Amino acid sequence: MIVLNSQRELVRVESWSDITERPGFSGDLDPGKHTLDSIIGRYAFAEKVPCGLSNCHTPHNRGYIVVTKDGQETNIGKDCGKTYFGVDFETLSNKFDRDMTEKENREKLWAFFFRMEEVAAQVRALRDDERGADWVFKQTEALQNIQKVPTKVVRRLAAMIKSRDPRLVRDREATEAEAAQLEASQGRRLPRPQYVTEQLGDLAGLEAFYPENNLRKLLIDDVSEELKALAATDIDTLSYEKLAKWSRWLGSLDATLERAAAAVRAGRALLTQANLAPVAEAVELNSEERGLYLAHLKHLPTS
Repeated sequence: MIVLNSQRELVRVESWSDITERPGFSGDLDPGKHTLDSIIGRYAFAEKVPCGLSNCHTPHNRGYIVVTKDGQETNIGKDCGKTYFGVDFETLSNKFDRDMTEKENREKLWAFFFRMEEVAAQVRALRDDERGADWVFKQTEALQNIQKVPTKVVRRLAAMIKSRDPRLVRDREATEAEAAQLEASQGRRLPRPQYVTEQLGDLAGLEAFYPENNLRKLLIDDVSEELKALAATDIDTLSYEKLAKWSRWLGSLDATLERAAAAVRAGRALLTQANLAPVAEAVELNSEERGLYLAHLKHLPTS
């Protein structure tokens, strides 16, 4: 791929012959007889092309199209440019790369600008669907609120989230047979009572609670608010730094939307009565606490 930098746009050409056939192009330019004027393009190929300097011709994959002060053009790699044209080449190549990056980022933003409504609609669908992102966020927030569910449940969920361990376990008094097994494994007499940890199952969709899956941040802060800001922005006047910032955001957008969709799927797996009811047994709620907790779960799907 070859990209030429014109005043108004990026011009892309696919064939190396499109360059070598340009008026004034020389594949055998003597750098001692010419002074570098400007860089007008850069290229990258899987197959190597020879350097256009008469005292080099080293094959390389990446380089620049340059123009001399007397109007001749040739191609050179970055190393050759520094060697034969020194500081002038380094200054021009850095400026060219910066200008190219700026134009490419501006082009990307303009291309995206015309599909912003499509992305906004995608966000609305994720949020507004039955058992969508808004529903998942509301229900997961409630399960972490001691005003709505027993404190024991909130604390156990917080510990599971921190350890990222979906196992639902409880400690209980060991039976005599289990205590005897412990004694045999340790080779000594143990006092009674002994306790064992019992696994009751796994809590599906625990990742819906993880901080990086916070649906308000993903869909509102990281997407919807940024879409509004971009819609109010004059892309043509953005600085190099602002263009780079928006380009990074755009590069992460698809991953953000996919993470949000995955978080919704995890939330749907989490937020069922069948999945969450065993938490009551794991934390050993008393009858009043159990009643309050199971009543809270009644508005969730059964499975």
